[in-house]
Amino acid sequence: MKELQFLGIGSAFNTELGNTSAFIKEGKSLLLIDCGGTIFHRLKELNMFSGVKDISVIITHTHPDHAGSLGEVIFYAYYILNIKAKIYFPNEKFIKTFFGTVGVSDEMYIMNGKSNISIEIDNIGMVGLQFVESNHVETLPSFGFIMKLDGKNIYYSGDTNNVNPLIVEKLENGELDIVYHDTSGLDFEKYSHTSFRKIKEAFRKELREKVYCMHLDEHISKQEIINSGFNVVRRYNKV
Repeated sequence: MKELQFLGIGSAFNTELGNTSAFIKEGKSLLLIDCGGTIFHRLKELNMFSGVKDISVIITHTHPDHAGSLGEVIFYAYYILNIKAKIYFPNEKFIKTFFGTVGVSDEMYIMNGKSNISIEIDNIGMVGLQFVESNHVETLPSFGFIMKLDGKNIYYSGDTNNVNPLIVEKLENGELDIVYHDTSGLDFEKYSHTSFRKIKEAFRKELREKVYCMHLDEHISKQEIINSGFNVVRRYNKV
């Protein structure tokens, strides 16, 4: 089974764990979810671009820890690998404005702004994407998404300040197999991330083995998460 692996699992300020970004690499294809400021360096460090002829990048929002090195990935693909990265984000006008501020021109990438799409990626296969708006900050459009991959239905929250009741319902009903969720040790009114208290309140104990906590800040320990029956995503290290 093809599954998501993580280049980093931390929040913006948790430099020890790196920016949260997931990936699948199969053959000549690389699929990325988010591309924060530390991610291009990690991709180079791990030699992830070796042999790659197809790069697809799903973006949840454009905060620096999620899109800070997206421009570098596009430049590297265009100038060094001689390919155009494919970018998936359901607000095409907004992200094109973002690209304009970092010098990425239209001819350097292929854009898809649909909120519901099926993608065929060589070596990876069909990937279904259904974007879901998230409550993160008022200043940026932010999204999570449901991904259909290799016979599994996966929810990836991106950054959000709550647990979407629809996602809980889908997990309860067996419509989702795995949930990857933004998780914070901080808990105060109008915070932009999901507190661990909210995570525990949303998912009953019988479902917690299907929930993977990510985007961890320095205010929560992996052991605390595991002791409550949840999983913690692992940071990929090349063998």
